[in-house]
Amino acid sequence: MAILSWQDFVRQQRGEYELSIAPSDLRLGDFVVRAERLDSQWRLPAEGFRIDSFEQKQTLKQHCRRVTIDLSKSLNRRDHQPEISDKGALPALPATIDRLRGRPLSARGVVQAWQVYRELSMTAQGMILSFGRHGQVDLEGCKRAIEGLVMALDDYLAELIWLTHLKEHSRYSYQHGLNVAILMAAFCHAAGWSRTLTEQAGLAGLFHDLGKTRLNIGVLARPGPLNDDEWQQVRQHSRFAHDLLVQNPDVPLAVVAAVLGHGERIDGHGYPMGLSGEDIPGLAKLVAIVAAYDAITSRRPHQAPRSHQDALGELWRERGKQFDKSLVEGFSSFLGWAPPGTLLQFEDGSPAVALHTDIGQTRPRIRRLVKAADVWQLGVELNLVNGAAHGKQPLAVKRLLPDGAGGISLRELTRRLPRALKAGGDASVSDAAGKVPLRRERRRRPRIDAPRGSRILVVDDSSTIRQTLSRMLQQAGYELDQADSGEKGLEQAFIHPPDLIFLDIVLPEMSGFGALRRLRKDELTRDIPVVMISGNARAADQFFLQRVGADDFIYKPFGRFEVFSCIERLVRSGSLPLRDGQSL
Repeated sequence: MAILSWQDFVRQQRGEYELSIAPSDLRLGDFVVRAERLDSQWRLPAEGFRIDSFEQKQTLKQHCRRVTIDLSKSLNRRDHQPEISDKGALPALPATIDRLRGRPLSARGVVQAWQVYRELSMTAQGMILSFGRHGQVDLEGCKRAIEGLVMALDDYLAELIWLTHLKEHSRYSYQHGLNVAILMAAFCHAAGWSRTLTEQAGLAGLFHDLGKTRLNIGVLARPGPLNDDEWQQVRQHSRFAHDLLVQNPDVPLAVVAAVLGHGERIDGHGYPMGLSGEDIPGLAKLVAIVAAYDAITSRRPHQAPRSHQDALGELWRERGKQFDKSLVEGFSSFLGWAPPGTLLQFEDGSPAVALHTDIGQTRPRIRRLVKAADVWQLGVELNLVNGAAHGKQPLAVKRLLPDGAGGISLRELTRRLPRALKAGGDASVSDAAGKVPLRRERRRRPRIDAPRGSRILVVDDSSTIRQTLSRMLQQAGYELDQADSGEKGLEQAFIHPPDLIFLDIVLPEMSGFGALRRLRKDELTRDIPVVMISGNARAADQFFLQRVGADDFIYKPFGRFEVFSCIERLVRSGSLPLRDGQSL
């Protein structure tokens, strides 16, 4: 496939809907307007012509090195996106962006938002692994997950913003794209922009750092500053993602432009083209802001996480230089002083978490956090506007805290949140465990499976994990083999090669990584799909940073949703065949 250059992109965004491609990439319905000829005797009609037959395409292949097509006159090509101007500018921002205000969290909302978040999380995880190993992306799966996100914003905006504070260092490689997608879509929704543009923004956020899976691992994991050569390597990531996405006609031009241009700066000192001001596509400007915000508030190899307040301050200082001024101001207005899920610390040192901000107010309602049996619990609710609760004097907020500060796990708080919201008042009097398991997800569409009778090998030293996986997979029509060590798993794989392997990372004697390397070296097992499983954060971090050659990964504890979503991703990527009677 032809690779669309940045210059072609800029011309298209300016309204010049022309694309230069190789004749072999022509499609029926393309309208050819110019040609770079190999044969000086051959002439292209001055008015151009539409490709109506394969014979015409063959003629151009014989006589031309490259041809230029007019996208506006070509059939079956990308439609012009009316929500974005010809120069790629976004619609005007409203005077106020307060859609997040006056949206109290609800128990039902947390459960429903979690389902949307979980599906999008699995999609982002699978996308990173698939692109890193196969150079492919399940575009339909990504679009479906983003559509689900956008549909949920009307009812669960505050809950979804809360979930963007779930940050674990070992999951940063895909959580970053996940969070940027949610924040991008949420901002566009709050600005009142169209659903089409909101979905495009979500896709741009999800895809923007995809190219980093093709970079040197050592460079990404380095704790200190990068040298000039390493920085030049990192700057290539936007082109790597662009070169994949542009070849798929179903990816909107605005999304590909945003992925390629999100490293540009308003002052012209960005990359890859050094564009400035209005020459930078609008979605690219927005991705730059939202991605910087999430990166600043996340733990990375070279930087500790900073607070929401610090991140907005950094964006504010760079407005008009690195970032678009009006978009920074709009994004800051949208999130406000402390959006849902933000951690705070009072003057007495005690922590709290923000719930929501009432309409017309700047300070949020919060839940105090209390520690019981070394577990953080959700306590009494306070309104920081007056700070009063049960007749007590108001407490002053000392500062906003970074996500995860003090060992506070928002993932655990999220599990307790539905019960706390139902109980109201002081939720710390609930049972000691305090955990509220979120409702099991019910499939909203038919499941995609590998063929019945496919043989799956489960290698794990935990008999509970082996039995759990075996039971759920056998119920779905798969044949199961088990092994409790890496050596036994390799022996079974070499004697009776399975169709799929679930391989624990932490195993006695030989680790899962060691077993995987052995599998990839042997011609008999080299192409068997392998899914790594682990509940160890350091092992998970090593997996995502080193990309050791596995096809997918799932965390412990897992359920049916994670396991069968993983199998579906493998089927969609072509690593496993599709079950008879099903369709993609």
